Amino acid sequence: MLRELAIAHRDGRVRAVGVSNFDARQTRQAHAALAEEGIPLASNQMQYSLLHRQPETDGVLDACRELGVTLIAYMPLASGALTGSYHRGNRPGGLRRFMPSFRAGTLDAIKPVIGLLTEIGRAHDAVPSSVALRWLIQQGTVPIPGAKNARQARANGAALSIELDDAEVSALSVATERWRH
Repeated sequence: MLRELAIAHRDGRVRAVGVSNFDARQTRQAHAALAEEGIPLASNQMQYSLLHRQPETDGVLDACRELGVTLIAYMPLASGALTGSYHRGNRPGGLRRFMPSFRAGTLDAIKPVIGLLTEIGRAHDAVPSSVALRWLIQQGTVPIPGAKNARQARANGAALSIELDDAEVSALSVATERWRH
């Protein structure tokens, strides 16, 4: 597959080659295989958020940093759980209602995280989702949040205009430590 992508890259049919959900070993192998063809591995797209921090513990984030591969974070707002919009009395409808992030116990567990995102957001004139996205950006990743309306799109974009200080980044990291594993 990578050999064919390398050919497509050389032929000008693709500008960059990326992978999705590759573990650390696979990322290194893909990087090495493409390097033999003189082509950089541009990205590895995987789930990463304050509530899904496995890329930090399974070696993927370190491998991406070491190799110069951009980690593209999908579900960066944990399907909306980090927006502050949902709580025990206001769970989402549809299939999201059955996702682990929206179970009553999980919503209770993330309540302090939402409180911290809100508090930090006030200091930056930002909403919780903007702060959660900014935390990811400051981890060196590129989050790809969804937006159902203009308000959500503006909140997503606002993450680019704020900067969290080291204490704020650390506070969020500590508050979500339990989601690293």
